[in-house]
Amino acid sequence: MAKLNSDPIRCRFPQAALAAVFFLASCGNRANPAPKPQPPPPFEFLGSWGDKGDGPGKLEEPVSFAADSLGNIFFADPPAGFVHKFESSGTPLQSFEDTRVRHAAGIAVDSGGAIYVVDAQRGGIHVFFPDGTFFQTWRSPAQRHFSGAIGISTDEEGTLYVPDPMNSRVLKFNNRGRLLKSWPAPQKAATPDERPSWVSAEPDNSVFVAYFSTGRIEKFTSDGSSMTSWPAANTPSGESSPITGFAVTSEFAFTMAASSTQIRVWTTDGQHKLDADLGASLGTIASPQIAATPHAEMLVFDPAAPKVFRFRMHLENKEPQ
Repeated sequence: MAKLNSDPIRCRFPQAALAAVFFLASCGNRANPAPKPQPPPPFEFLGSWGDKGDGPGKLEEPVSFAADSLGNIFFADPPAGFVHKFESSGTPLQSFEDTRVRHAAGIAVDSGGAIYVVDAQRGGIHVFFPDGTFFQTWRSPAQRHFSGAIGISTDEEGTLYVPDPMNSRVLKFNNRGRLLKSWPAPQKAATPDERPSWVSAEPDNSVFVAYFSTGRIEKFTSDGSSMTSWPAANTPSGESSPITGFAVTSEFAFTMAASSTQIRVWTTDGQHKLDADLGASLGTIASPQIAATPHAEMLVFDPAAPKVFRFRMHLENKEPQ
């Protein structure tokens, strides 16, 4: 009968070899560690949507858009006389037609779902119930020489803030259309033609006013006391340039300039946080508009296309630049 090999060195060899292989592999891993996952960009592209047309769920020549407290998107489409409501992903939710919309210059939605459509040139704010039924018209100063989009905004109490470019002021209405207050805007004009174009009211009782012609932002209290201001769109030479897109959240303010692919991010006290070039997703837009949703999405709207570009925002851990 053959003897079993009892050589202790030969019996231990497989275990020693395995240990050596494991040691070398560990050294290799330490020398060449697996790459760490890259953090997402501050604006992560999610997709785009927009169907040109003149019927429900289609966009003919929308002049302005706004996001509500649920993240739904509303458009004022004057040539078609429609107001449209979509999910931020582009799914149509509602459309209604009204001849008053044919002169729209801006749109806003309050926390209860009421829809406000401003007729800047004729001087009126048309109020609709959430289902599209007309409620009433509030009178506001006519902007005879105004053209383009104008931005109106409501706060959590249903107070409506409206820019009055002709008289260089902001108007504050209660939720029944009564004028509560007005104040000069700007407090001190940077140029003779600097007039308010866009207003955004925020939950901390602050009101932001954008002056599109000069690219400047001014922050007020809800009673009209000036808090701070800053130039939001600068050319390489340092001079101000026009902006066409403005949005504010509880933490940040955002601006985009005419014919630019860059979005600029500020803290709400005017400190510059970062710039991001969206050109790979957008192309060039002559007059970009922007809106931020409660779901950390930034929507960039090209009225001429018409098309909406969706981005997921990742700004929490981004250091100021």
